[in-house]
Amino acid sequence: MPTFITQARFTKEGLKGMIAAPEDRAEVVGRLITAVGGKLNAYYLTSGEYDILLIFEAASYEDVVPALIVAAAGSGVTDLKTVTALKSSEMKSTFAKAGSIAQSYRTPGERATGSPASVTETPNSDPQKEAKTDDTKDAAKAAADILDARKKAMEDIAAARPAPYYLAGCDHIDPEEV
Repeated sequence: MPTFITQARFTKEGLKGMIAAPEDRAEVVGRLITAVGGKLNAYYLTSGEYDILLIFEAASYEDVVPALIVAAAGSGVTDLKTVTALKSSEMKSTFAKAGSIAQSYRTPGERATGSPASVTETPNSDPQKEAKTDDTKDAAKAAADILDARKKAMEDIAAARPAPYYLAGCDHIDPEEV
């Protein structure tokens, strides 16, 4: 059976519940994994970015998902992240399989013969595409200007300075209407 590792964080409600009635959740989690045909190998409470680390076996990821949904829906945990763990021997055979199919794969920009495509083989530039690129750059600059103005206003407010409105490109707004 494949091995899975799940990390999760306690929600505020989950932490309040653990404080109100402390319990060893390994048994409860073990029953949840067993209900989907799996086996809990380890249950850890961790420090750092995540609070919980589970290591368990199950027939497939699809079989595990219902248990993860139940855990997330219970409002005790959030941000569940599950990965499949492969043993070194499993990775060896996976790399061997990758080697046998690598010969038929070509990277982007590589010609079928295996050599990189030359720059002269690229099609001529498209004026319409270049115009769209310019429009995209203009829109990106406008968005960046707005974000910069917002950041400056927030800095002014945080420093207790009067925060004027930094609206770039709003010449069409009549100050009397504002």
